[in-house]
Amino acid sequence: MKINRLLILMLCFAVMIVTVGCSTGKVNVQQQEKLVARVYGDYPEYSSVDELAEKADVIIEGTVVNSRLEEIDDLIAPLGQDEKFKPNEQPQSSKKIYTVYTIKVSDAFKGVIKPGETIEVKQIGGEGENVIYVADESVEFVQNKKYVMFLTTYENSPATLLNPIQSSYSYDKESATLKSGLEELVSVNEKNNLTLTVGDLEKIKEKNTTK
Repeated sequence: MKINRLLILMLCFAVMIVTVGCSTGKVNVQQQEKLVARVYGDYPEYSSVDELAEKADVIIEGTVVNSRLEEIDDLIAPLGQDEKFKPNEQPQSSKKIYTVYTIKVSDAFKGVIKPGETIEVKQIGGEGENVIYVADESVEFVQNKKYVMFLTTYENSPATLLNPIQSSYSYDKESATLKSGLEELVSVNEKNNLTLTVGDLEKIKEKNTTK
């Protein structure tokens, strides 16, 4: 399994107390306290669409068909030469709540996935039984809406965006603008400094289908 690019720098815990009214009388029932974990990540930043495309394992256009919350252990098993782990030491569980989106692929620009197939894409964040995970950089994908995504893939886990800022674009024809005669896609994250056009996608696809 490839090394997960998400480097958790800090988890800031705060207590959230949820109180619900009891339907049989005036007594309030206090539910179990939940921890709020705010997740900060350190991600690689790319200077151009070409660099972004070169690093991505898979680049697809697809529509979100559904989503779910899932607890995923994202701890990477220690390497044999890693001095931080003792020999034969078992890694501790590092489970966190992720939102996992199922994407129906309509076009593929790089990678082995084909149109008509589905791919799962995960982003950290969501409410679990004991902890609510909040990630400031994560973006929310809308069901039945079409996107272009630059992804890192894993052997036994859903794919992730190459980074949460530069790696997802809206493929909504109505919201696209024209710039220099090329149709420009809309970045899902407003902090993105890269511009992606339909022409860029055509070049990426041509480059990866002629290899």
